[in-house]
Amino acid sequence: MPSIAAVLIGVLLVFPSLKKDVRDFKLDITMPKKGELEKLHVENTVLYITDSKNQVNNFTAQSIDETAPGSKLVKLHNPEGMMPLSKENWINIKSPTGYFNQSTNIIQLTEDVKMYYNEGMEVETQELFYDFNSRKGYGNQPVAAEGIFGNLLAEGFIFDSDNQILTFTGHSDITVHEESFKEK
Repeated sequence: MPSIAAVLIGVLLVFPSLKKDVRDFKLDITMPKKGELEKLHVENTVLYITDSKNQVNNFTAQSIDETAPGSKLVKLHNPEGMMPLSKENWINIKSPTGYFNQSTNIIQLTEDVKMYYNEGMEVETQELFYDFNSRKGYGNQPVAAEGIFGNLLAEGFIFDSDNQILTFTGHSDITVHEESFKEK
């Protein structure tokens, strides 16, 4: 009898603390949108692309979406990447949207493409194609560039990573800063 009384008193003491916990455990699960179950969809990821000289180029993206189920073409949302040219030189590239074709190893960046060369040149255009197999890129949209020597406007560009040569094509207007002619 005393042991039953002790168990009842213990239950009465513990029972008030068996309330519902007001701290709910929540999972942040995003429900898939229509069509996402059939196609690849990855968020906040890094895409590593190896070129013909086995240099690794990495692009971060807010999300990657396969354009069609089983296709090798993915759409990149807010891609930003770093492309090594040599041990000392690199180019940083970013754009709001782009596409990467895994079969051809070609990336296409569209809309407000910005390129930053490590030696101080900034280039803006609306479209960029880069073939990682040939290590060459180009763009046929107007280009605006600004560097330590001046500014440039051109109708397009061709880029050769192996020789580290950026050629501006079409009609080009160049403005050279006067101080770049002075001795330092």
